[in-house]
Amino acid sequence: MSNRVMVVGVSTFKGFHIARRLLKEGYEVIGIDDEGQAKHQLSKQRLYVLSHPMFHIIQTDTSHRPNMRQVMTMYEPNHVILCGGPSSVYTGREMERFEQVKQLIRSQKNRVSAPSFITFDLPIEDTRHSSSALHLVTEDVYGPWDDSTTLFSKAVLAIDQGHRMVGYYATDIVKASYIDDVVETVVRVLRLIQSDLTLVGQFRINASDYVHVQTLLTEVGYLMHHPVNLTLPVRDQVFHEVDLPTLEAMTGFNPQTSLYEGLKELIEWYDTYQTMMKEDMSK
Repeated sequence: MSNRVMVVGVSTFKGFHIARRLLKEGYEVIGIDDEGQAKHQLSKQRLYVLSHPMFHIIQTDTSHRPNMRQVMTMYEPNHVILCGGPSSVYTGREMERFEQVKQLIRSQKNRVSAPSFITFDLPIEDTRHSSSALHLVTEDVYGPWDDSTTLFSKAVLAIDQGHRMVGYYATDIVKASYIDDVVETVVRVLRLIQSDLTLVGQFRINASDYVHVQTLLTEVGYLMHHPVNLTLPVRDQVFHEVDLPTLEAMTGFNPQTSLYEGLKELIEWYDTYQTMMKEDMSK
């Protein structure tokens, strides 16, 4: 089986990291950049970093069926990974993209073996009875090249620039998943699929650490050598656990990056790209 993977949403946070790791693993990656004019500076920089002989960038929208059919025919990917943009609010666009890509995969079955199909963070109720894809649900994912919408980037900016953190409470629990742990799970899943194991349905990728938001701010301040003068309001602890099985037993991998280790990597990257991040995150 050819190691050819199509990553839809390749300029998103997860899409970028997955593509980068797959290229290092020797996979050929077809990256679909479907953000169009809405793509911000950080997304453009991610695509620049992904320059590689085995990386093919296709800038088109998944709704443009002639373009997408041409890409599927030309490359015939064995695996398709659908990565959404940085948003915690579902607008229906995510499910539209899923249906569009699912139809493309279905039409490809007449030519080559049916590819595996992996999605990230689609609405759980809308995919509960899906038998056509492996639907992965993540926790609060963070790391280098983070998006401005995540709690972690907001915490870094709050400490660094004195920004307020509206809508967050000191006692809320953060379920921290370092991006490398998420990507490692995906790579192991692909290896299982390549060994002829069929994986479909909904699964959760476990968080590696659980902390309060105020603790997160304290850790960020310590690593950035900034005093933490930001005090958030308090409310009863809010903890929502997604009731889905995990992949640990099948992959043999349990996410284990500590919050300290993950934040250290994030902040080191932030310091390196500080000017770019501030410009992008202030929009």
